[in-house]
Amino acid sequence: QIRVVFNTRGGLPVEATLTDGYTRYGSDEPVSLWERSLSEMNVSWDVSGVGRVGFSDLHFQVVTQSSTQLVMEAAVAPGASIRLVHNLDGYQVKTDVGFSGLENVTNLNRTFTWNAVGQRNEKGLQWERQHSAIYYLELGEERDYLSDGAEDEEVLEERLSWLSFKQNYFSALVSSPQPFAPGGRIANVLPENDTTFVMGYVAELPYDGQPLHFYFGPNDLAELEVTGLYEVGRIIDYGWWIFGWVNRSIILPIYGFIAQYIGNLGLIILVLTLIIKSALFPITWKNFMSSAKMRVLRPELNEINERNSEDALKRQQETMELYRRTGVNPMAGCLPALLQAPILYAMFRFFPSNIDLRGQSFLWADDLGAYDSLVDLPFSIPFYGAHVSGFTLLMAASMLVYMRMTMANQNMPQQPGMPDMKTIQTIMPFTMLFFFNGFASGLSLYYFTANVTSIGQMLAIKRFFINEEKIRSKIEDNKSKAKDRTKPSFMERLREAAKEAEKKQKETERKKNEVRSKRKKK
Repeated sequence: QIRVVFNTRGGLPVEATLTDGYTRYGSDEPVSLWERSLSEMNVSWDVSGVGRVGFSDLHFQVVTQSSTQLVMEAAVAPGASIRLVHNLDGYQVKTDVGFSGLENVTNLNRTFTWNAVGQRNEKGLQWERQHSAIYYLELGEERDYLSDGAEDEEVLEERLSWLSFKQNYFSALVSSPQPFAPGGRIANVLPENDTTFVMGYVAELPYDGQPLHFYFGPNDLAELEVTGLYEVGRIIDYGWWIFGWVNRSIILPIYGFIAQYIGNLGLIILVLTLIIKSALFPITWKNFMSSAKMRVLRPELNEINERNSEDALKRQQETMELYRRTGVNPMAGCLPALLQAPILYAMFRFFPSNIDLRGQSFLWADDLGAYDSLVDLPFSIPFYGAHVSGFTLLMAASMLVYMRMTMANQNMPQQPGMPDMKTIQTIMPFTMLFFFNGFASGLSLYYFTANVTSIGQMLAIKRFFINEEKIRSKIEDNKSKAKDRTKPSFMERLREAAKEAEKKQKETERKKNEVRSKRKKK
């Protein structure tokens, strides 16, 4: 899975190249996660009267060598040596370090240096850079990271379990069964005016001679979890809190099941979208029913607005009274929309983080893990780019149609002082053109498919499931019941209780003011 090159000068890996088919975008060159000329790996310490000395100053001899193990040893002085045992296991290199006869020398300010510059591997430099940073885990803490795509640094205050130089789809990671001591320094360094390199990574860690375990491989959840490191799967940023849980516990299993039967990633996205939208259909139905009730009430709401155009308070009171008498809850459509939010945001994180999309083509898109380019422009438009994404155009167009259909279905009256929703529904899809143009085309394909599915569901519900005459009849029936009812409803009791509480509060304030007034007179 990887080809690792060791140097007899220093004894540690100087190159790590993937051999399992991952190549740099637009090239047959394999992805390299550790480059001799761009990376540094060293253990160093202070020697009295000499200065700073490290593995890189020593010449190691090969003791034994096989396809999975390499044993190297360097003689430092008579009776003193350093022995390195490297074991190759999949994407991992596990190195045991042995110091013999150097106990009083090599423990002075001993440091493990781990620096690298990440090469550009993906189609979109800015996209890859925005998803590149140092990720790490301190004992007793949750997975943390430096700022994605920006310069940042941190001094580690707790013991360190693992540290990863993460790029969008690949990582170089170091860990140890015996955590690194506190006090390490890590930093992101952003290459300026450079289109070849993505991010510079710097790590200086206190070193106590513990084993060093390296991982050079893809940001694939199954492969990362083979390392057995706690929270290492969260190098893949599926989102925080409930959004990450939705992706790992719901979306990933469904995706994996579909992938067993369908090989084309574009088709997998289509099927996954249909499954998700079908599962959310009851929520869509609830939302549509609420909108249908509001649409039936539209004439009466318009009448209230016209009658009380100059009195906002009275307009609100009459509107709420209408809702009470008809049994219509204007907020009934909000809860279903909120329930869908975790899914929508989870998918926003899922596709850009899924390495399976990388290099997979669909229709005109040559890489679903990067932006698709329907037209390459001879110039760059600020905040947009030098290309036109076809899937983003389709997504924005379908969003415009869906939003207009939704507004027509809700048919809500324009409230004085409120923004014009027609303007908003035009501006938002236009904004998405700029926002999504450089995003992974697989994400735009998902949102386009989701919008088209929602439009189809809306048309089907309106044509086959919604009878506005029955809804109107139900509302009129509720009005009649409201007139005949002598016992106050729960909302009425709640309203009366609120008035009574307000009355008591005012009475209490009045008495307090009287007491203060009497004290001042005295």
